[in-house]
Amino acid sequence: MLAGVFRGAGRMPLEEVPDPVAGPRDVVLDVRACGVCGSDLHAFRSGQHTRDGQIMGHEFAGSVLDVGSEVDGIAVGDRLTGLPIQPCGRCRRCLAGARHLCEVWTTRSIAFGLPGAFAQRLRIPDALLGGNVHRLPDNAEFTDGALIEPTAVAAHAVRQAQPQVGEPAVVLGLGTIGLQVGQILLAAGAGPVIGVDLSPLRREVGARLGMVTLDGAGGLDAVRNGLREHLGEREVALVVEASGAAPLVAHAVDLVRPRGTIVLVALYHHRAELDAMLAVQREITLRGSANVTSEDFREALSLLGQGRVRMQPLITHRLPLEHVEEAFRTQADAVGSVKVMVTQD
Repeated sequence: MLAGVFRGAGRMPLEEVPDPVAGPRDVVLDVRACGVCGSDLHAFRSGQHTRDGQIMGHEFAGSVLDVGSEVDGIAVGDRLTGLPIQPCGRCRRCLAGARHLCEVWTTRSIAFGLPGAFAQRLRIPDALLGGNVHRLPDNAEFTDGALIEPTAVAAHAVRQAQPQVGEPAVVLGLGTIGLQVGQILLAAGAGPVIGVDLSPLRREVGARLGMVTLDGAGGLDAVRNGLREHLGEREVALVVEASGAAPLVAHAVDLVRPRGTIVLVALYHHRAELDAMLAVQREITLRGSANVTSEDFREALSLLGQGRVRMQPLITHRLPLEHVEEAFRTQADAVGSVKVMVTQD
């Protein structure tokens, strides 16, 4: 089969690689869509945290080509998506019930150690329906299914945030995760949900999805002024930092009200500095949010099936597998893209 194979910073040629084979507990998918994630993009550009020969791609959906003899409830032709994380089940975190924080998941998971989905076919090991694999709703497209994983990441962040109905929330960064956080906050009854981003395109998508949007180009003072315009004397109960820009962590501390909550859901490649005294004086709750669980996947699929989150407005580009390297370069344009999808008809 053909796959995009990482060959060093900025290089992902299409190569012929062996077809995956389903073991007794595995399924093999005909991959129909796979999204380019920010973590993929960082590894592609920097060459860090991935090895030569790795097939990336962990936001995927496809139809089942082969089913292992010990797999229950899954048949050839089923339309599936799945969790990339394959926890070991034996480390301290797994045994403590935090399987999504497994100590060794990055060495044994889909696109992290195991081959990923920028390929014609994908093997999902130890396939368990409702666990690490999930059926798509009947009305969902494969590209919707490929957005379930980042939507589940957003659902996990909102679970950490515990938003209150009718309380204002701010989302810093309107990439895929930020936009999906915004939609899920709205579905949970928070409001208004105010998204901040530099990109006019991303702000426009956020507005289409029901968010109030602000241009972050004017800095913290401009954002404060925009919040006053929309909230009056009300204060921000929750800030979700989804941009990955380290200086915005300090901005989040400045923007949230006393006894408010900040959730960090982005990946940070530089140290963030914040005013710890301000956090103390305001009794701010600061939480991290990492990865996804099966529960988050089920929630994301339920929200999609109910029409409470939308996927298609986020997809700004679709490219075939043959142009996977171009897909990465397109996703690198944070002003002109939201979600770039690699598709196979």
